[in-house]
Amino acid sequence: MHSMRDLLDRARAWPRRALGDQPEITDRVSLHFSHISPGLKSEDILTPEEVAARLKVPESWVYEKTRARCRNPIPCMRLGRYIRFDWQNIIKWLSTESQQEAARTSSAAKRKPVH
Repeated sequence: MHSMRDLLDRARAWPRRALGDQPEITDRVSLHFSHISPGLKSEDILTPEEVAARLKVPESWVYEKTRARCRNPIPCMRLGRYIRFDWQNIIKWLSTESQQEAARTSSAAKRKPVH
């Protein structure tokens, strides 16, 4: 099992393009999309397979984290039967999850009786 801290470290280590390396937008749909959401890059929209590869976890783990029954589901966008992920939202989710895991661990340690 992977800890949230490990997954967050992997997510932050994933290489990002420099601002000058961005391709020029030529088609009208992409241009319109970038105007609506300027911070969202097409390379930041990932498939479940790409998320699993970046986090080095099985695809089944990613799919399980998208289910409503999951305690803290991974943020995703549902496009009909397709699921896509915003990489920046995943990094934020991992940060929050890592902090919550640390809090649970420290509170569990406080409850243990010392003999």
